[in-house]
Amino acid sequence: MKPEKLFPYTPRKGQLKAIKSIFRSFKRRRYIFFQAPTGFGKTSVVISALYPYIMSGMRILWAVRTGNETDRPIEELKVFKEYNDVEVFGFSFRGKRDMCLLLKDMRIEGASYDDASFICRHMRDKCRYYRRYSSGDYSLSYIVERPRLYSEILRICTAMEICPYYLQYTLLRYASLVSFSYNYVLNEKISWAIRRIVDFGNSILVVDEAHNLQNVNLNSDRITSGTVRRAINEAREFSWRELVNVLEEVEQRMDNIAKYILREGEEDIEFHPEEFFDILKPEVLELMLEGGNYIRRLKLREGKRPASSLHHFARFWLSAYRCLEERGYAFIASLEKNILVMEIWDMRAGEVLGGIWPNFKRTLFMSGTLEPVDAFAEIIGVSSYVKLVIPSEYRRENVLAIVTQGLTTRGEELSSDMALKYVEAIGLFVENIDSNVAIFSASYRIQNTLIKYGLLAMLKKAGRRIFVEEKGLSGDEARKMLEEFKACSESSTKAVLIAPAGGRFAEGADFPGKELEGIFIVGIPYDRVTARTRKYIEYYSEVYGREKGRFLSYILPAFRKASQAMGRALRSSDDIAVIVAGDIRYKDYLDLLPDYFRSNAFMMDYRRMGDVIGSWFESRRNGGSCREK
Repeated sequence: MKPEKLFPYTPRKGQLKAIKSIFRSFKRRRYIFFQAPTGFGKTSVVISALYPYIMSGMRILWAVRTGNETDRPIEELKVFKEYNDVEVFGFSFRGKRDMCLLLKDMRIEGASYDDASFICRHMRDKCRYYRRYSSGDYSLSYIVERPRLYSEILRICTAMEICPYYLQYTLLRYASLVSFSYNYVLNEKISWAIRRIVDFGNSILVVDEAHNLQNVNLNSDRITSGTVRRAINEAREFSWRELVNVLEEVEQRMDNIAKYILREGEEDIEFHPEEFFDILKPEVLELMLEGGNYIRRLKLREGKRPASSLHHFARFWLSAYRCLEERGYAFIASLEKNILVMEIWDMRAGEVLGGIWPNFKRTLFMSGTLEPVDAFAEIIGVSSYVKLVIPSEYRRENVLAIVTQGLTTRGEELSSDMALKYVEAIGLFVENIDSNVAIFSASYRIQNTLIKYGLLAMLKKAGRRIFVEEKGLSGDEARKMLEEFKACSESSTKAVLIAPAGGRFAEGADFPGKELEGIFIVGIPYDRVTARTRKYIEYYSEVYGREKGRFLSYILPAFRKASQAMGRALRSSDDIAVIVAGDIRYKDYLDLLPDYFRSNAFMMDYRRMGDVIGSWFESRRNGGSCREK
């Protein structure tokens, strides 16, 4: 069976070759890194390439970054099944929080994964949905006759009054492809439930949007001053005087840390857990944990969300004891809206991940931004692999790529003079593009500085509708903003989106066609050099050496963010875009940027940019092309 014959769409350039390459490479190698531009059809290509392995008895485990992304592979599997008229079952797997019918019956709002697990653990014996599931008095034939989205399984189980969460584990035995979030592979506390049914050693793992792996926080946790205040209130309610005294002393010490951060003007600092251990003895923390569980059971009996800040506080500090002696953990304190946040931060991506991949028969890592692949492979602990990099198919004449001279965000703060130059440059950019455009800044700090120096006033004067991504924007607010921004592409009043590179719009949104035709990146999105950044660079330098460590931990992530932002405007080969890398330092790192940018890029003084952009669009209208000489 030739896998390229199974592809369910009219093939475009490179797709059939990619299918054959993936299929053949897995016959001789364990790991493949597959990079292809957005819109290439990576999901359907991979399913077609791996179907012969399914026929030989292997399973495909498809890991995505979040639960919300689990449906995409199953949607493509549905298309594949219909086109090829084959019997294949797969489904998108979701956690208890999404799949617990009892939780929905109880109408508990805002339940976390931990809350849902607690409810299930303590109510399972009384749960009518679980009892019905355990009885086995039902047929699965209707469910497994075709691939199923999690919402379909939820709907069917609701009608049958069967626990959908546990039914998923039964369905695993029938599934050729299962999609779930990274946690079910990377988190040992969760993955065991899958492993007891699915033989990882006879499975192919597909890691989707794999560029996110460097930032996974496997064993991280955090508490706030609010956590401690609520824990004190819980202890007082039950007259646990000894615990109240300890917690009040912790609160005082945390308050001192907050005052220090404010006084020194720091964004964050490293804190030392052992400075709390004189009062937070393990036996005291165990008492808090026990008390917190008592509170959770009590709340559950009252039909409330089984949350306890006392329990969370104790769990955090017991983790601090365990992590203190291990390399690769940082303890960071910061202020968020004047609330102190204390965090245990796990930086050990390479060390931890490198031990996970050998559990699988084969592993494919795919994304639109993996390059340089050798560096990425080293970060996630893979040493021998096949690289499959598909060049972008965007026509050269459809992309105007500019690196500006005279602009840079280098330094701790953006000077007023430089901020005004950026506002001027953005004005030239906007007034010459009669379409929706985006301004992606290196950080919220840079974005706010530009706003302070007149960015919004200039854009209003230009007659644009303005959308600004601010910190704390909710998911619903973001969706509404995105819809309204896109709608402006069809109206007479075009829009400007102002957002940070690395934010939800710069990395997670699609803008096909005329929805976005211009991108201006203000500066290079390096992480600000804070205590967190310094610890990260320090750790990577210990592992990889000083020069390579700094490159992997600081430089490469910044240009991956920039690359993601650039890709928002190009979703198909017919799209056009003006992309401005607004910082002279980009010229030294062109090899870290997408091929459609580096192959087209030329440098110019930012003051010439308006004329060049205007000429480029004029040339397009006249059927020609305009290139800088």
